[in-house]
Amino acid sequence: MRQNALIFFMKAPVIGRVKTRLAEGIGNDNATTLYRLMCAHLLSLAVPQNTDVIVAYDDEERMSLPDYLEGTSLFYQSGNDLGERMQNAFEAVFAKGYKRAILVGSDIPNVDGRILEEAFAHLCNNDAMLSPTEDGGYYLIGFHAHTFCKEAFEGIRYSQSDVYANTLLKLSPLRVTKGEMLRDIDTLEDLRAFTCKEKLSPLGTFAQNILNDLPRISVIIPAYHEDETLLHTLSHLKAMAHAQNYEIIVVDTHEKTTVERLRISAVRVAFSSKGRSTQMNEGARKARGEMLLFLHADTLLPYHWDTKIENALHVNKAGAFNLGINDSHLGLFFIETMANLRTKMTKIPYGDQAHFFQTSFFRALGGYAQIALMEDVEIMKRLKKRGQKITLLKSTVLTSPRRWHKEGILYVTLRNRTLSFLYWLGVSPQQLIKHYKAHRN
Repeated sequence: MRQNALIFFMKAPVIGRVKTRLAEGIGNDNATTLYRLMCAHLLSLAVPQNTDVIVAYDDEERMSLPDYLEGTSLFYQSGNDLGERMQNAFEAVFAKGYKRAILVGSDIPNVDGRILEEAFAHLCNNDAMLSPTEDGGYYLIGFHAHTFCKEAFEGIRYSQSDVYANTLLKLSPLRVTKGEMLRDIDTLEDLRAFTCKEKLSPLGTFAQNILNDLPRISVIIPAYHEDETLLHTLSHLKAMAHAQNYEIIVVDTHEKTTVERLRISAVRVAFSSKGRSTQMNEGARKARGEMLLFLHADTLLPYHWDTKIENALHVNKAGAFNLGINDSHLGLFFIETMANLRTKMTKIPYGDQAHFFQTSFFRALGGYAQIALMEDVEIMKRLKKRGQKITLLKSTVLTSPRRWHKEGILYVTLRNRTLSFLYWLGVSPQQLIKHYKAHRN
């Protein structure tokens, strides 16, 4: 028996049980295959001298082992949660007589032989080793037999972004060395980031093939009683696209006010609680594209809208279109002219101008604020406060004039300007929505 133990923490590659968050974007079959390739990659690495590789395997059903585990030293994980399972794995290894042990997760494909070699070298001169992931967790932890700290695994909520920080606090009595930060693959954005850096390998090739089959742009349309407009908006959107490399996600409410009344084809459907920001965020959560376009159900896109968005997002991470109102009424022409002038001056486009974002950037922002009204203004003010430039396209989207015709041009204009002014003064959206008939009804 060698002095060092390298514990690889792995799960049985069962469809629907591994990489579930990633599966939302690429499907369960692809996610499971990716996980198998990540495990095989890990087991193919050259390990430091005087080190035994041991797999701590999670499979309650004790199914037949995958081929990449053939000939590998293995024991089954035990414990009620992740922390307890890791604690038990260390205790089992040290009970066998190993002097040092390092545990590594199986979904960090950037782990290589150099990282493993350096981890054991650093551990020799310290009491413990902890290496962080970009999302606030960690992918590697190690101890000497005489410095093992079981408290490091107690009281940690492993689904949170403070796992690394809290674990480091638990290890505070020890001399802890930190390894380099890496990114695990939990989401579609993680997979895209990995393929940008990955050299040719079975894992990298398979990942790139998956991404090549995904849409480039996700068009997200919140719907609430949109029977009269949605079908026309969808058909126009498809006719105006330059390519077919997009997906459409219609997000209805749980009341199902729209999608069950219409025959919609070639569209993904999602449901959420009522509220435009809530519905748009749900659509973004399910989106598979590298870019997001948030489109109102009564708004028509310009010719080759997809190409225009792609070009714009090569320059900045967010943007919007010029506003047009689909009516020749002179009063509405004046309103759209003033709206575009305001947008040009303030750099705060409204939602009916079809906001678009790089997906990773939108998610890093935390999406639209969960407020009853003015979510479009709030997110653009947030960008402005951060110094983030947006692209304002000259191409025009045409929004329906129905609200002006139903409620009156003068009334709608004065109401909207008053609400905007009150929001600027600090009145809460929850108070403002009481005066916005379209949302209240």
